[in-house]
Amino acid sequence: MDTEEALDPEADFPNTQGGTERERRRYFRIEEQVILSFKEISPREIPDLAGFQEITELPCNPFALASSLELLSQESRFLLRKIERDAPDIAEALRIIERKVDLVTRVFMSREPDLAECLPQEINLSASGLSFSIDQTYDPGRVLEIKMVLLPNMVGVIAYGRVIYCRRNVTLAGQPYRVGVDFIGLSDRDREMLIRHVVRRQSQILRGQKQNGQPPGRGSDGGYDPE
Repeated sequence: MDTEEALDPEADFPNTQGGTERERRRYFRIEEQVILSFKEISPREIPDLAGFQEITELPCNPFALASSLELLSQESRFLLRKIERDAPDIAEALRIIERKVDLVTRVFMSREPDLAECLPQEINLSASGLSFSIDQTYDPGRVLEIKMVLLPNMVGVIAYGRVIYCRRNVTLAGQPYRVGVDFIGLSDRDREMLIRHVVRRQSQILRGQKQNGQPPGRGSDGGYDPE
């Protein structure tokens, strides 16, 4: 099977139990630039599933707004392609409306106080966890509240994760530690959006490597970076 077809981010996922394509894609991982903010919290502060869904679905939450709009945009792309074939003018008008909505979303996310002073940084990301460089240590088992914005669409995600490891980082003097985090609290909407984002970015990366005659990069599966 062609790589791009296998990693089609718009493909439907089987809705069955067990080793489905949807489950497998949870563990694809990529090196990605994101805007990231995090803080340690008590395990008692992790919302339960019902509470977590309720909190993130509040209309005033910019993270919920951004991720919901992104999922709607992804779901509408197939219909937009069909409209374009039959009525290209209408399709272009719909794209203009979508760009307007994107601009409003960017304004909301740019005003998020926890992220206003944060610069993009490289992380290793999947729908099951992430790893990134930091300037202090965290013991395994500690719980973090993580806010991140995926670029370039400024899509916000709030997740709760447990520290799996924290190791010396020999590559960055200003951030001498590397922490690996496993997600333990993530809304279904945000997980779905992360799966699609990671698969789409991995497909773009593999396509670029193929066009440049490069061998595929290693470590495309496996959640957070195990090294």
